Amino acid sequence: MHEAIAAFKQLGSDGCVLLGDPNYYHRFGFNPVEGLMLPDVPKRYFQAFLFQGTYPQGTVAYHDAFSAQA
Repeated sequence: MHEAIAAFKQLGSDGCVLLGDPNYYHRFGFNPVEGLMLPDVPKRYFQAFLFQGTYPQGTVAYHDAFSAQA
């Protein structure tokens, strides 16, 4: 996680989001953000980490490739 966060920062990203266990990802600085959501997912599992600026607001949609089913 530390390497992934560093890579995002190096790319100049303002932050990143993920879907995962809050008990695990909180230790890296990820938290649910009021006003930022992923539909059909419990709020506590959709988390963001801000590097600079302010948190965006709205609904996030993953690329269709993440919806692939076997």
